[in-house]
Amino acid sequence: MWYPSIDYALFVVSYNALYPIRSNRIWLLTSLYWTSTFSYNQNLIIMKSRYCLHSAFLFSTLFLIGLTACKKNQDSSVVEISDVRTGGTEKLIKMDFLPTNETVTALTLKNQGSSNIHVRLVKDNGPVAAAKAMPLLTNSFAIANLEFDIAAGGSVDVPITIKRAVLNTDTIWGIGLKIDSVAGGTIAQDAKTIVVKFDFRNKWDGLYRMTGSFTDIAAPTITFTEQIVRMVTVSPTSIVMIPKELGIPGYLILSGTSLSYYGSFGPTFTFNPTTDKLVAVTNSYGQPAANTRSAEIDPSGTNNFDPATKAIVVKFFMKQPNTVTTAPHIRVFFNNTLIHQGARY
Repeated sequence: MWYPSIDYALFVVSYNALYPIRSNRIWLLTSLYWTSTFSYNQNLIIMKSRYCLHSAFLFSTLFLIGLTACKKNQDSSVVEISDVRTGGTEKLIKMDFLPTNETVTALTLKNQGSSNIHVRLVKDNGPVAAAKAMPLLTNSFAIANLEFDIAAGGSVDVPITIKRAVLNTDTIWGIGLKIDSVAGGTIAQDAKTIVVKFDFRNKWDGLYRMTGSFTDIAAPTITFTEQIVRMVTVSPTSIVMIPKELGIPGYLILSGTSLSYYGSFGPTFTFNPTTDKLVAVTNSYGQPAANTRSAEIDPSGTNNFDPATKAIVVKFFMKQPNTVTTAPHIRVFFNNTLIHQGARY
């Protein structure tokens, strides 16, 4: 003989073991079921059988609703740093080297889902060195907020303010940021960390091989020597010459067979950013320096930067009134071509 009450009881026990969260509703059904089952009235027995069918139907409906709820819970939003998707785990921001502060977008957070989320970022400078950057000085930047609410399918830009007055141009600076936590969703593990780097070098900055010649009318035995020079950004439109073998602003020369340099004389080139024409040459030690040396562009030269080859062609003078007393006091006539070798770093 079939005893539906026993089968149903086993089914309820199994269900409660698997789905304890919904156990209260099922035990309520079970109590009702047992009430009808233990009736000794034949009519009640018939009712019991019918009630079993109704209960089974109700149980099936609740079971399907539970599965649907589970599926919805699993359909959570995923947050990512969208810059990682488009450019990898390093992002380079080129900025002009100016004394004022500037605010730029460090990264963009993207909610790839159908529900709203709350995201928390943290600073993580661990990967900065591997990205060939120096961590930003603590007083050189500001991030107003590291927590954000992002609507379903939406995105949020994360701004950072760079205080350039406390930084130098001879370094690529960086900051590491990562998604630390998210409420209402999950973190995309392959797009949760990024290093944002800041480069203040202008477009003329680089490593060059300098060729050409010069004439020193005060010391004709001093001659030109080909040299590798670092042209280092000192402003958005200017670069200063630092010979690799010298390490300070200057200009290497051969005095007989000995390598030397002009003291307190370091040419600084200034360009028109629109035309790439070289518009001025000055002495980085002063105009004039203490030894009366100054620099000046020679207007007869080509005096430009070629954006295709990145070569700089320039003619300029070194003036020194305490040696050449007759105006215009030109001691050295320079005629040089700087051939681009690549980035300095």
